[in-house]
Amino acid sequence: MNCDREIISELYRALVLLGADSGLLGIVGSWRANLPAKDVLCGLKTWNEASVAEIKERIGHYEMSYHRPADSQVEAPKTAAEAR
Repeated sequence: MNCDREIISELYRALVLLGADSGLLGIVGSWRANLPAKDVLCGLKTWNEASVAEIKERIGHYEMSYHRPADSQVEAPKTAAEAR
């Protein structure tokens, strides 16, 4: 096995251990095997953009269902001494 394939194999293994989904694993597994590098890069960028969009959508849904935006400041509770 050449060095590039060993690196790809270890990257693939690391992704599996991290719980990566099959779509991402397929893209990585295709690198230098049956897809040109530009197609693999395009697939990775598309996958990353879709993942970011999904996370933003989940955050937006959470903020709509909660009484305040998740990133707004919360007033710290007063200590007993400050309450007097």
